[in-house]
Order: sequence, then structure tokens, then C-alpha cells
Amino acid sequence: MERRIRTGRLELKPVSWRDIDDVARLKANAGAVGVRCCGIRSRGQSEADVAASIFSWGRNGVGIFAVREMGRFVGMAGVRPGGEEGVYEFEFALCPTRAGRGLTREAAGAALAFAHDAGVERVIAHVPDGDIMGRQIIGGSGMALCQHYATPDGRQMLLYHSVRRPAVMPGVAIH
Repeated sequence: MERRIRTGRLELKPVSWRDIDDVARLKANAGAVGVRCCGIRSRGQSEADVAASIFSWGRNGVGIFAVREMGRFVGMAGVRPGGEEGVYEFEFALCPTRAGRGLTREAAGAALAFAHDAGVERVIAHVPDGDIMGRQIIGGSGMALCQHYATPDGRQMLLYHSVRRPAVMPGVAIH
């Protein structure tokens, strides 16, 4: 399977060490638009995240994409292994200077479709209840709200998911 995606305006390629400076700047930016697994990240944490994604690409055939518009890094989108077997967590972030043009939804939708096409059955995303933009992007990318919950510290969160149903052969029932 080709690991490069081209949309109308964007090119998505698996994140690599060549992207580390851009990824580190993005993950350190509190104004970045997106749903990121662990909030603001240091340079060392960003390096560990890139290493984990490179490993995931090699082992699972899916991971985080570096997103470019006209050759310029504008963000990232993709999946990383979640806590449960076969479940992946969705992550995306876009440089704040590129927000407001639908690029995040475009990248998120393409990355989610890629993950399902690569065989990932379930993708989840945890979004703070008050993050209206994150909710719009996640919903617009094809994920559905499945749970509302509170964290131990009282933050209200929403759990979204996207489930790829296995293909059914004609005349075969799945129970």
C-alpha cells in the first residue's frame, strides 16, 4: 500500500527524522489547532513521539503523517496504537497560521481513511467537551460521538470513534 496521500491541497507522508524540527515546534505551540495525545511536548518528548511513529509505521503499517501544503510543513495527522489491542488513537495538529481554511479537516479525513484502508478496525479520539473546533474537525472527518465522561480531575471529555466493519461475503451472516 502506498504510504503517501495527496488531497486537493495537501500531501501527507509518514513522519520521519527530517521532520523533527517542525514537529517539535508544532508540539510545543499551545496555539496549535488539534487533538494531541499529551498536550504541550518538549523537544525530547517530540523526538520520542516521532520514534514511536516510525516504529508504528514499520510494525503496523500506520502512524502519524507529516502534512505539507505546497511543500511546506503545516501539521500532522494520523493514528498511534492505543491502550487496547486493535484500537488506535487519532491525533492531529495544524500550525495556527494555517487554521481556518479547512486544511485540518482535509488532513484528518484523509489520515483516518488511510488507517481504515490499511486494516485498522477502530480509531478513537478523546476531545475536551469545550473544544468546539476539535469536535467539528473530528466529526467532520467521519468519527462519531460514542461517550461523554469526566476525567478524575473533573474535566468533561467526549470520546469519538470510527469503526471499520469487516467486508461481508454475499450469503454469509456475521453474528
